[in-house]
Amino acid sequence: MNRGSFLVLTMAVTAACTASLGSVAVARTSVVPAASCSVAVDRENPNTVVVSGEGFKGTSVTLTAAGGDGTWTGIPAPNGSFTRGSLPDHVYTAQSGQDPAVGCGNAAKPQSPPPSPPTSPPPANEQYRMGYQQGLRDTLATCEKNAPKNLAPDPNWQSGYDKGAETAINSKRCTDS
Repeated sequence: MNRGSFLVLTMAVTAACTASLGSVAVARTSVVPAASCSVAVDRENPNTVVVSGEGFKGTSVTLTAAGGDGTWTGIPAPNGSFTRGSLPDHVYTAQSGQDPAVGCGNAAKPQSPPPSPPTSPPPANEQYRMGYQQGLRDTLATCEKNAPKNLAPDPNWQSGYDKGAETAINSKRCTDS
């Protein structure tokens, strides 16, 4: 290999390495996290919220509540992070001098337990079963079908009562007497 070829090869390798390092540097800068923030219910005072953020480039942050309901300036953000509590529940944005405004959202309200279902009569099959047992008992006692003692029976209960009474009348106990 002559000296000229060696020089061209060295320059090509150097150019390739420089391009490679440049893409690594670009990749590295894109890894830096963007500023973000969130809102959560304040545990100590559930009627207020805590706004927290990280990844800000400035040393202080300004919080703004949606609808012009308040602005808090100069909130310290050492190392790009901040927390501010006892704030009214709103949708917030946070911004430092070197970052664009970042939406923080609003706090998710704690869910209250679902309302208890209204007390309802037993399901149809349960009504039928209870009527059947009562009809069987009443009829086996006399081997005669009697009117039910339930003055306003459920239709399913009445159907079960009638079937229970019929079963009793056709039973060996009532047919042998």
